[in-house]
Amino acid sequence: MKLFTKIYYFIFLAISINGIAQNNELGSLLQQDARNQQLLKGTDSLKSYTIQSTEITDNAKRPFFYWKPLPIAFINQYNSHHPYGYNDGPMIPANGYQTQISAGIYAKAGPLQLQLQPQYIYASNTSYEDNAQYGYSNQQPYKKLFPGQSSISLSVSAISIGLSTQNLWWGPGMTSALLMSNNAPGFEHLYLKTRRPIKTPIGSFEFQLIGGRLQNDTAMPYENFHLKPNSGIANNARYSNGYVLSYHPKWVPGLFLGINRSLNRYEKELNIGTSSFFSKYLPILGKTLQKKNDWYDDTLKTDQLGSFFIRWVMPKSKAEFYVEYGFNDYGANTRDYLMAPTHSATHVIGFKKIKPLNKNTYLDFNLEITQLSQSPDAILRSAGNWYVHGQIGQGYTHYNQILGAGAGYAANKQIISAIWVNGYTKLGILLERTDRDPEYHGNKWIDLSIGILPQVKYKNYIIGGALQLINSSNYMWEKELTKLNFHSKISIQYIFPRK
Repeated sequence: MKLFTKIYYFIFLAISINGIAQNNELGSLLQQDARNQQLLKGTDSLKSYTIQSTEITDNAKRPFFYWKPLPIAFINQYNSHHPYGYNDGPMIPANGYQTQISAGIYAKAGPLQLQLQPQYIYASNTSYEDNAQYGYSNQQPYKKLFPGQSSISLSVSAISIGLSTQNLWWGPGMTSALLMSNNAPGFEHLYLKTRRPIKTPIGSFEFQLIGGRLQNDTAMPYENFHLKPNSGIANNARYSNGYVLSYHPKWVPGLFLGINRSLNRYEKELNIGTSSFFSKYLPILGKTLQKKNDWYDDTLKTDQLGSFFIRWVMPKSKAEFYVEYGFNDYGANTRDYLMAPTHSATHVIGFKKIKPLNKNTYLDFNLEITQLSQSPDAILRSAGNWYVHGQIGQGYTHYNQILGAGAGYAANKQIISAIWVNGYTKLGILLERTDRDPEYHGNKWIDLSIGILPQVKYKNYIIGGALQLINSSNYMWEKELTKLNFHSKISIQYIFPRK
């Protein structure tokens, strides 16, 4: 893996002489609009929108060599009392002000594509009210340059292979994904994936297979320990191997079925008990979905996560329904799954409905429910909260932030939004309720939030974001301690004119 890291940074530094790159966030304007257009007009009916990244897929006819500047992005976030926010990539959970700056270039030479998008983060990281259960700040400004949403890839027909530090999004959720989202910084990984759905006699398929490197920062608190530091965790890198597969049956229009899996192991453990390249770097392809005949796996300090998902698009109703159901451990055998289906399980359930108003405007309604705390099954057999399982001290994190759902460690979140859309112009209202780690605390810390979601376009500038007021009752799980928090996230992007 050290060689892997050196190769990546050699490529990154060598190419960065010609320019720097830009932030093309997951959930961006183009991605949101494309998914909405699938409901409005039935476009890209074979695309699942369950395997996403920030990589540009350019299928247009171009000269052999083509390049273009990517938008300059300036993203600002502010919390008035304590950390709040999710799906913000390399930004850290912190109080006060922080910003992300990026700008960049995309280039293509035949089948070779390059996208350079480093991200610079500055956070004031000011102190805030904490206790023994929650919170920590070293009160030192946080400054870091990440490779960001950068990649280099080679594409042939519908298949692409590449090296990337981009965020990935696996699953049908709009604001939560159990295994891969943009809640943490993107991590360096090699990948093999489909660039578009592959048609077969039984339907179409999409997939992505990755092998990557996860790191931690011992000077910062851990999101999966309620923002507490942990001096007992060594600065050990981990190897992550995972895949996502989505299938669209030919006979059921609009239905997408899929599976996500991720296996994580300390790099220093890679050579223990294995002999072949396949078993070292692609173990997820050989692992069963149960522990039968595979108990030795626990001695290798290996953690697994897996989920199944369904997304059902109904263009006639201009609506969609989706579910992702996951496990943070695999069952002992098939009987274990049947007798205790909620053991170590969690889920994301969502619904979207679009109401056209006229040719150019529509209303976008969204409902999403995320459960990350343990189910009542824990009374009989505890499985621990998601993203912390025991074999890997850092849990399922990269730079101390959870790679999956950004709802918060062991939290249950409900979100309702209604957005008026007219091209680039949007205005919405957002309601959120977050129940933080209810399984392990008698006093229920519940955040109730209301916010507005504005967005406008002026010439080549797009300005948008979220303004939220949060009422935290029993803050830090302390009885009758109520705090108000103001959270804002404002994004300013400059879009270069087309050539």
